[in-house]
Amino acid sequence: METIYFSIGVLTMVLVALAALAVYSTVMVSKLKKENNDFQRQLHDVYRVISEREEYLRTEMRLGEQELNLQMDQLNEHIGQLTSSTDRRFDKLIDTYFLVKETEKESKKIIKG
Repeated sequence: METIYFSIGVLTMVLVALAALAVYSTVMVSKLKKENNDFQRQLHDVYRVISEREEYLRTEMRLGEQELNLQMDQLNEHIGQLTSSTDRRFDKLIDTYFLVKETEKESKKIIKG
């Protein structure tokens, strides 16, 4: 009879230990699920922030590229104006040179004349 009571006591202790282990395991799984959900939420937030910053940088790059293109167009326009002005000055200088040469020839003809 004592052997039966001993066996029942041992089985009871084993069952209590298994029950405690099951409760502990359930609590740990719940904590891990909660941590996993928190981690996924944080990961989603980080991804969202990175996406927003990427979009902001793309917008800034587009604006910078537009500004650069505008300045390049203005620079090309100024270069064109300078080239045109320089060409006119050279043309005027050449015309003046030929006019002076003609005047010199005419004056030499008058003196020889």
